[in-house]
Amino acid sequence: MWKRFLSENPSPLCLLESCKIFKQGLQIHAQIIVNGLHHQTFSRSRLISFFSLLGSKDGLDHSRHLFSQIDCPNLFMWNTMIRGYSRSDSPREAIVLYTSMIANGIEPPNNFTFPFLLNSCARLSSLEPGQEVHSHVIKHGFESDLFVRNALIHLYSVFGNLNLARTLFDESLVRDIVSYNTLIKGYAEVNKPEYALCLFGEMQNAGVLLPDEYTFVALFSVCSVLNEPNIGKQIHSLVYKNLSHIDYNLLLKSAIVDMYAKCGLMKIAERLFNTIRTSKSAAAWSSMVSGYAGSGEIEAARRLFNQMDKRDVISWTAMISGYSQAGQCSAALELFKEMEGLGIKPDEVTLVAVLSACARLGALHLGTRLHHQYIENGILNRNTILTAAVIDMFAKCGSIDSALNIFHGVPENMKTGSVFNSMISGLAQHGLGETALKVFRELTSTGLKPDEVTFVGALCACSHSGLVDEGKKLFDSMFNAFGFGIKPRMEHYGCMVDLLGRYGCLEEAYDLVQKMPFAANSVIWRALLSACRTHGNVEIGEIAGQKLLEMEASHGARYVLLSNMLADANQWEEAGQVRKAMEDHGIRKPPGWSYIELINGTLHRFFASDKSHPHGKEIEVMLKDMAMRLKSAGYVPNTAQVMFDIDEEEKETVVSFHSEKLALAFGLMYCSPTEIIRIVKNLRICIDCHKAFKLVSQIYGREITVRDTIRFHHFSNGSCSCMDFW
Repeated sequence: MWKRFLSENPSPLCLLESCKIFKQGLQIHAQIIVNGLHHQTFSRSRLISFFSLLGSKDGLDHSRHLFSQIDCPNLFMWNTMIRGYSRSDSPREAIVLYTSMIANGIEPPNNFTFPFLLNSCARLSSLEPGQEVHSHVIKHGFESDLFVRNALIHLYSVFGNLNLARTLFDESLVRDIVSYNTLIKGYAEVNKPEYALCLFGEMQNAGVLLPDEYTFVALFSVCSVLNEPNIGKQIHSLVYKNLSHIDYNLLLKSAIVDMYAKCGLMKIAERLFNTIRTSKSAAAWSSMVSGYAGSGEIEAARRLFNQMDKRDVISWTAMISGYSQAGQCSAALELFKEMEGLGIKPDEVTLVAVLSACARLGALHLGTRLHHQYIENGILNRNTILTAAVIDMFAKCGSIDSALNIFHGVPENMKTGSVFNSMISGLAQHGLGETALKVFRELTSTGLKPDEVTFVGALCACSHSGLVDEGKKLFDSMFNAFGFGIKPRMEHYGCMVDLLGRYGCLEEAYDLVQKMPFAANSVIWRALLSACRTHGNVEIGEIAGQKLLEMEASHGARYVLLSNMLADANQWEEAGQVRKAMEDHGIRKPPGWSYIELINGTLHRFFASDKSHPHGKEIEVMLKDMAMRLKSAGYVPNTAQVMFDIDEEEKETVVSFHSEKLALAFGLMYCSPTEIIRIVKNLRICIDCHKAFKLVSQIYGREITVRDTIRFHHFSNGSCSCMDFW
């Protein structure tokens, strides 16, 4: 039918107006050639415009082929090609074309060239090309053009330079609604919502321009950043005062749903979601999934996710992030693999969520594959948020050398605060305090300001490395000019109490707790109690233990820690009373579990005393082999931390079936002899397991890495990197 219509139509060129498919466009092109129109400048221009703006790679490639056959393209053709690439997956090609156009020298750029070109620059990973184009704008005298200036405001907003964006805005002789919308959106994206609201107020007070749907979409994003549903409700009411036909505006309705969902008002969000009359967008579905997941209703989020007819990368990312944030990291990774299996390519937000899940589970092999496959050699390699996530993943998975290599390979202009923070925190967990402080000094030497997170990482590094004096100096520096006016928060005091307590300065640690400008939380009292147990200070330990039980009366681990401290001090009666109180209240110690990852990326989880693993019988045989060899090496099980109302033989059985020992036995069987056995544990490794792991590393000639809740332990040749202090 289409071919017959073509043959009957004397002017196939006019059919391009209604054509939307690449294949049909080729048929029209063929008909133009048959009619001898293909050498005409107008025909060539129309064909190049059609194919370049078709929105497909095939179309853009075909237009580039047509363009390359023209000896002297006119400015319209150059602009059309630049515009096509500005909307494509290859925005850098727009810069290449512009450079060729300038080198050609036949026609100078005009006010249509620069908006397309600047929009291309806004999609690159670096601001530098955009700055060069800005200099060309000034050179050719187009800086006062409204469309060019709006494109410049957009460029600098995208790269977070809101000061320059605001200067360009303020210096504009003429502003339209796009000028306001661009800057409002820019403020929202750099977490300056108050500035966005003030700018909207200025626009309303001027009374010249009326807000449009894009103004309100940007404002709802601002409310999400502020987490202020009341302001959101006020703006919601303004929508109905200023716009009509709201019920059919899918973009605006989706933005309103997103705002309420991000503010945690899921009932309102769901009610509005159900009123969307047209086909619900993937963005609206994703907002609901994220909202339920963020509210802790992960099952409701998955139920909605399963109801979606079409899922894009945003939808998958919403569900994956939901699982990761809810601590269901295995489910997050399984869903990601399902997404990959469907051929959906992850974006940077997806990868950050998946890398976070890998970090929490210690899934090094999967994290390494993601780095090599999606990040290392692509455009995402210049994404600083991803770079920080990759460094964090390698560090938390036990491969600190890989983390350091990536950090040292980051160009100086890309080393942001988040990149430094990931590296410092990773080094702290591995007990590499001197190196962490060296990175801290590098940060300050570059002119960057350390923030609260930086100081937490640096203080933890001092704590895990015995750098007491350095830690004190660092903490004191927060109060003076060097600390840039940072007030120590609970986390910083917690680090100092931990540092002083670990190295026996218990009176000083307790004195610091009492002098804090706010009441200590359970983390600080737990750190003090743990230090008291290590150093045998029952007096302060009982104070810390009592405070802890008052705050977390239903947390079993607190009772166990206090009971063990009293038992270590031979205060059996008091220890028994603590255990009895725990039993009377029906409180149980949190179950211990450990993860281990095999080289093929599969994760295996083990619970203490659990024999349900598919390889349970083989693991039991290996445990017996380990026990026999350990005994021959002079190992005697340390049962001091086991409940003391069972006999000694049963205590030995209990400690031999700790989750990390089950994981170790599995690793000895299924990890290759040259591979490091990497284990992640949800509790602090006990004294007995620590002693056994040191001996196993020597007896079996294996390197073993364990990440517990405190730090990393690298076992090799009979010793541990923590120097037996953790």
